Amino acid sequence: MHELAKKLIGKRIDILLDEWDFEERKNKHPEECVCYRGKPCHDIKELNCFFCYCPNYDLSVKEERCNINSPKGKYFNAPSGKILDCSDCDFPHKKENAKKILMKQYID
Repeated sequence: MHELAKKLIGKRIDILLDEWDFEERKNKHPEECVCYRGKPCHDIKELNCFFCYCPNYDLSVKEERCNINSPKGKYFNAPSGKILDCSDCDFPHKKENAKKILMKQYID
């Protein structure tokens, strides 16, 4: 990636993530998500919705897995095989962690 693009992204990550704060989205864009009109999908303070679906959830293998091995993920049996339930994991939904993921992806 071009160095100028990296600088611009780095300067604007906090602004971008602030726009995806759950309370911010709920107030400004309630039509975008059923959770914005009711209960949030995760019961954590300062929920950030930038990563609505976790970038650490690996579907490339038959039995899904968590690429960061979150201790909060649990497997349960389903007719199609084991499925990973990450509903207790809050890692990608905290602003500081979302920022780390973005910085690693686009800046490093």
